[in-house]
Amino acid sequence: MRHLAGRVLIAAALPVTLLAASPAHAQSSEPFAEPAAAAASWLAAQSDGTAWNQDPATTLDAVIGLQAARVGADQVRTALEWLNDSEVLSPYVNTDATGAAGFNAGSAGKVMYVVATAGGDPTDFGGIKLAEEVAASQAANGTYGDGTALSTAWAVLGLSRTDTAAGETAAAGLAAVQCPDGGFSYGDADGGDDCVSDADTTGLAVPALVSLGDPASASLESAVTWLEGAQAEDGGFDGGFGENANTTAVAAQAFLAAGRADAAERAVAFLLTLQFGCDGAAPGAFMYTNPEDADFGEATRLLATAQAIVPVAGQNLATLDASGSAADVPAVDCASADAGDATATAAEEDESGSTSWLTWAIIAAVVVIAALIVVFTLRSRRGAGSGDTAAEAPAAPVADAPKTDDAEEAAADESASDKSTGDEPGDDSGEGKDK
Repeated sequence: MRHLAGRVLIAAALPVTLLAASPAHAQSSEPFAEPAAAAASWLAAQSDGTAWNQDPATTLDAVIGLQAARVGADQVRTALEWLNDSEVLSPYVNTDATGAAGFNAGSAGKVMYVVATAGGDPTDFGGIKLAEEVAASQAANGTYGDGTALSTAWAVLGLSRTDTAAGETAAAGLAAVQCPDGGFSYGDADGGDDCVSDADTTGLAVPALVSLGDPASASLESAVTWLEGAQAEDGGFDGGFGENANTTAVAAQAFLAAGRADAAERAVAFLLTLQFGCDGAAPGAFMYTNPEDADFGEATRLLATAQAIVPVAGQNLATLDASGSAADVPAVDCASADAGDATATAAEEDESGSTSWLTWAIIAAVVVIAALIVVFTLRSRRGAGSGDTAAEAPAAPVADAPKTDDAEEAAADESASDKSTGDEPGDDSGEGKDK
């Protein structure tokens, strides 16, 4: 019975031990409720007040990001005012891809696109009649500028926002430089057998083809099919240096433009794995790759973030709409997240305190129960010992025995009583050890 009481005590205490030893699980940081707005907030903060890096190309990408998120209209206007200067704009649109002097139809088309999306006049900007210059750069085969898919795509996108949009000839031009496998190549200008498709160029060509409508439908289908085949299982895209935000962003917006929702959703999901949370190095920004390059990771965040915003905001270059943009850019809301963490911590502390109180209450209850078990055990044994002596007493010939026999019987009874209870102090000691 002593050992049974000990087992009961241990079994009762076991749940208490497990409860006290259970660790609290840390909750991982939640993603932003509005990831595009958070990214735009970080992006806007990287401006020097007028532009980004005092570079037209970087500034145009940043402005497109803000336009896609529909925030920062005032900042967009300031950036375009800076760009609307011939000393700033002319070197950008009059330098080709090799760095040599010459009209760059792709750069001019991109400026037209951004200006028109912001509600400005792209036909005469920065002292350059952009629409006329771009239209005049079209070759006999339908391509623009240097004849590459990249230049032609931006020229088509820029013209699509003017009254003189590109037409069937431009669709034929893109078809002429399309690689045999359906994709488009960065530097190829003839679409021959040596044409090597890449996701960046193909991703930009897709919205241009979408804007051209039916004349480009066959090229569009082939391009999107190639792009789907280039997508990794996790939704990302490799631009030649591993899966990254930039290439994936361009491909994602292409899928949105072409109506391939599933592929777009997978690509956006991959992009969101690259976004810094409130506990990250740059809350709201997107990493180019994960992990970031030790030397260039921080520098690549700007372009990665600007390009990622477009599909994350659910927009694409074929139909991007900045109407109704907010004048300001909301700050990244990490303060409320911190407050939420503090509240959660306080709640955890309260819960911990409640758990501690409950634990001690259970322990106390177990000790009481164990003590009662011991007491009842002792009483049961004492009761059993007394019962045995009383049962034997009537059988003794007390009435007829001589006095010497009575004395001997009394001594025998006293000895039996001692034997029945003599171990009980030891039992009390033993039960104390079990406790």
